[in-house]
Amino acid sequence: MSDEAAPKVEPTGLERRTRIVILVGASLLLGGIALAVSDDEFGRWLTVAGVLLLFLTLHRFGRLGADQSS
Repeated sequence: MSDEAAPKVEPTGLERRTRIVILVGASLLLGGIALAVSDDEFGRWLTVAGVLLLFLTLHRFGRLGADQSS
């Protein structure tokens, strides 16, 4: 085994934006769940928006392809 670590590959602009949108979707989902516990209508909409945003961005992230091997 080699003690040398694999070189770090900088994410592209599209990959970086996709990761940020995934974090936003997860935040919306968690915030919506927290508000929906108290039977809040706005919390339900936040939950739905978070799930949809996560679904779309995770699909886009998966379509970006495999990491480049060196």
